[in-house]
Amino acid sequence: MPAIDRNLAFLFLLNTIVAVYWNMMTTLIPLYIRSLNASVFQVSLVLFIGGLASTATMLPSGILSDRYGRKTLILLSILCLLLSPILYINARSWQETIAYNILASVAFSMFIPARTAMIADHVKPASLATAFGLMNLAWPIGGIAGPLIGGVIADNYGWSGFFYVLPVIVALALVLSLFLGKTEAVEDATMKEEGSLTRSIVLTLTVFLLLHILGNTARGIMGTIFPFYLTEIFHKSKTEVGVFFSAGFGLATLIAQIPSGLLADKVGRKKAMLYSIFPIPFFSFLFSLSDDYVIMLLIYMAISSLWSATWPASSAYLIDLSSASKKGFMMGARLTAVRLGFTIGPFIGGFIWDTFDIAASFYMVTAIFVGSLVFAFLLKE
Repeated sequence: MPAIDRNLAFLFLLNTIVAVYWNMMTTLIPLYIRSLNASVFQVSLVLFIGGLASTATMLPSGILSDRYGRKTLILLSILCLLLSPILYINARSWQETIAYNILASVAFSMFIPARTAMIADHVKPASLATAFGLMNLAWPIGGIAGPLIGGVIADNYGWSGFFYVLPVIVALALVLSLFLGKTEAVEDATMKEEGSLTRSIVLTLTVFLLLHILGNTARGIMGTIFPFYLTEIFHKSKTEVGVFFSAGFGLATLIAQIPSGLLADKVGRKKAMLYSIFPIPFFSFLFSLSDDYVIMLLIYMAISSLWSATWPASSAYLIDLSSASKKGFMMGARLTAVRLGFTIGPFIGGFIWDTFDIAASFYMVTAIFVGSLVFAFLLKE
């Protein structure tokens, strides 16, 4: 097997394991913190602080991966992910979980830019979006398996069982990370020359980042309120919450990745993102018109699928803007915007839940997605 294929194969397997772990955490940790006598707003505060730490770490992690190598950052991130659930086991109050959530969030922020830049190191720009679409399949596979596994374990073995299983899962990723080789960027005639960012690139990057901050703020609101919506309004068990997110995020995202990557390479990065975002505000508004569980699931799936369809195009879009030595920086910039959205979103979602009714959350999500769509129109191809 060629070295490049071998590296990407190990990276895909490693990424899938991390995705299972991360989706178990993000789906059920809000319910765990709630079980420690926290209000929904206090849960959102824990997530908000973790999100701030993650946002602050994302861009430096991209720069560090450019300087010290992708494998080094990936190894360090997995070691931190291994420690986080061990600490959660002994939490006695929701305040204690703040530090543990920060550790997990920072670890994830080290992993993502290094992983994304490693993919870009191996693939020529002409087929980059397709490659991202293929490699991104790791996330929906984890999105299907993680919430379901986590929900079943938490329902049948309690929170202690849940937190004992997580280190075992991430230990498999640690073993796989040892097999990763060092990477060197694939050169291409279209790659940007070395140099500082031009004014045009900075303006384009600003519009791009605002698009992602807004879109992921809306997703952050949804991800925060829905576990409580399902358990407190629909009276669903943790297993049923896991099933909802397995289908609503995992399956929906799985469907979108390969077609969206092919679309972005065929019609262009901007058009692919625009086509994907355009219907989302309509679907998010439908949340406010329904109180049926199945319909809510179908709407959630539609939004998750459409937004995840922007992933291959948006990653390839930034690589098109970057020089060979700044891939980690560009990926760090994109993911900083993503994490900032997921930092602001839970805070807004928790505040609206405790202050207004559930419909207000859906109106806010719709308005924010409209803002994201406006910036998608403003992007240059």
